[in-house]
Amino acid sequence: MRKNVTTEDRTRAIQKGVRDALRESALLGHSVCIWRDNKVVWLTPPEIFEELKRNTPPSLNGTTSENHE
Repeated sequence: MRKNVTTEDRTRAIQKGVRDALRESALLGHSVCIWRDNKVVWLTPPEIFEELKRNTPPSLNGTTSENHE
């Protein structure tokens, strides 16, 4: 077991796992439920992809803030 892993590293790993699981569910055509505004909300696959676009940091979705001209 690695002892020099920071809390931030662990948090990022968990977040990536959740994103991966959501993406896989959407690709398989499965809806998922989330907690939003103090209630359970079901998301359809298109809604899952929208959530992932909104909530994925640019460095993790293949884009960067740098301009490469």
